[in-house]
Amino acid sequence: MFLHSFKNTFKLLLRQKAMLFWALLFPIVLGIFFKLAFGNINENSKFKTIDVAVNETLMQDENFKNFMNEMEDEKYFKVVESKNEDILNTNEDVKAYIDSMDKIYTKKSGISETIVETIMNSYSQKVSMITKIMQKNPTADIGKILNVDDHIKDVSRKNMNPVNVFFYTLLGMTTIYGYMWGLFVSFQYEANLSTNAKRNAVSPTKKSVMLSASVLVSWIINFAITVLFIAYLKYALGVGFGDRIGALIGLASISSLCGVAFGILIGVSNKASLDTKIGMGIAITMLMSFLAGMMVPEIKVIIAEKLPVINKINPVAVVTDAVYSLYYYDSLTRFNKDVINLLIITVVFVVASLFFMRGKEYESL
Repeated sequence: MFLHSFKNTFKLLLRQKAMLFWALLFPIVLGIFFKLAFGNINENSKFKTIDVAVNETLMQDENFKNFMNEMEDEKYFKVVESKNEDILNTNEDVKAYIDSMDKIYTKKSGISETIVETIMNSYSQKVSMITKIMQKNPTADIGKILNVDDHIKDVSRKNMNPVNVFFYTLLGMTTIYGYMWGLFVSFQYEANLSTNAKRNAVSPTKKSVMLSASVLVSWIINFAITVLFIAYLKYALGVGFGDRIGALIGLASISSLCGVAFGILIGVSNKASLDTKIGMGIAITMLMSFLAGMMVPEIKVIIAEKLPVINKINPVAVVTDAVYSLYYYDSLTRFNKDVINLLIITVVFVVASLFFMRGKEYESL
């Protein structure tokens, strides 16, 4: 009976053209618009080597010279030697002049100038620290001190692409848009919601069997759509997801279930019409997407500073952050926290749905 319910529900859901449009075609269209609108931003956001001038006398220090050579090898700095800061006026490419360990001249205050100052401050602090430690303990392991952190954190040599965040949020929205499948299922098995549900209510097949089969179908369809959308973003639009495909697919499966559970909750929690509930789901999902930064990226940052709990209970924001951390961080710690958070949200949706569905009886069908 389970297999019979599974097949029938699968055929029924695939015939819902409007749901297929909102679940897959609508995000694809949004993805095209995002690509057209933001496609050129990435080229301007990549880190570019900074031209710096260094005092000729300072470059005579062998340790400092080695440090500058390292910065050039890593393509952070392009170094030229100069007698004084006048080079800032004669060479328009030079952003900063390093006169000494604690004295830096710049033309203006900008990102490049701030990076130079930050690197030099870090180097100066480490030199001071090493000097003090060596005076107290000449056998100390200097290597550990030097590797406390990077001068510029550029994980796995990836350049930050601000456009990716828009697409990650769009992916989060797409998975939660799967609420429509869960909503449709609720209308098939809650007898007070539709004619089909009334028929199913008097069917000899146990309601739990039919409902389980339908939820599984909804999950599979939403998961398949999510995977297809990931492939579309990666291969058609060139969005970077890294090489941790297994973790990304795992995230897609959990978020797809979350979307279905969200839809079931919308369906069983009130007696509004199907069209009203669809509109309600769209409105809530778009609000989640807005709060996750899909329209205005700064919104998520503001929320993180002022009311961080919102980002913790917003499944679109959680999915966005999980994909982001999976791509930009070597460690999976942050990703795992997001996955656990998403599982908790899913369980809450399921428990709340069961609460509304429990023990319902109908005087007349």
